[in-house]
Amino acid sequence: MTMPPLEPIDPEAECDDEVRGTHGVVCSLRALPDGRVRVMFDGVSNLGVPGQGPWKHDFFFTWKDFDAGALDNPGRLSEAELAQVGFALLVRAAHAARS
Repeated sequence: MTMPPLEPIDPEAECDDEVRGTHGVVCSLRALPDGRVRVMFDGVSNLGVPGQGPWKHDFFFTWKDFDAGALDNPGRLSEAELAQVGFALLVRAAHAARS
């Protein structure tokens, strides 16, 4: 799969300052036998604060299954599905920032 170029979320934030927080969320994909894809999120800790890691797995956070074709063509995902994933990530990140 070729990743299409994405516009920056914040055009002012195109440069990476290489500073990271103490906690984060890792996203990974797992192919399922029925052809769907499981998007998995795990909580991680940064062992190299304030740098970019290494990162240590802390806990399983959540997952969501998608039709593989929907991930190949994100336009097939509903706004509700995108919002659900984005909300879960933001809530977890906000909780980690307060930890």
